[in-house]
Amino acid sequence: MKYLRFCFLLVIILSCNIRPENAETAASYFNIEELLNREINYLLSQNAGLEKSLVSNGESELVQLKPKSKEEWKEQLSLFFDANIDKPGFKDAYFEERLSPLSGMSKTIYSARTSKTPVQTFECLYTNDILTQINIELVEKNIVFSNLRSLKLYFDPKGEHIIGFDVTGNENMQLKEKMQFSIQAVITY
Repeated sequence: MKYLRFCFLLVIILSCNIRPENAETAASYFNIEELLNREINYLLSQNAGLEKSLVSNGESELVQLKPKSKEEWKEQLSLFFDANIDKPGFKDAYFEERLSPLSGMSKTIYSARTSKTPVQTFECLYTNDILTQINIELVEKNIVFSNLRSLKLYFDPKGEHIIGFDVTGNENMQLKEKMQFSIQAVITY
């Protein structure tokens, strides 16, 4: 009889949903990757295109593209995908600060705790609780090169869809000429 009670108690204990200590491995910051994947599906459904103005070391070029697949859109937005801070490896890597609304505008800022993290700041700007812009500052440095980039993603007034993006930056590499560049892109329909 004691054996039967012990087995019954053991079954009850083992059937409880006990959460392991490391169950919360996600960083729980703003997940730009999810947002971009949803947006790519929308852009493909609308047969959207992209008009890009590129400037590199004073030379400019205007490019019009019509990405036809998810992979092509991901390539165009790759810098933003690479700047996703909501990854398990970034848990506790950022300070989070929410600035109170001022005239309906508010901001959430994620600041890197160390200079070794490539995404140094990730800001979400809201107007009346609607996401209108994302600003990202990336810094990569080592003994061979330094790379500074500023990324901006713009949304329509309803905060539903991306209307364009800007990328500016400079690269400084040993034994190579310093390069400054900027990209301004607008979604076309």
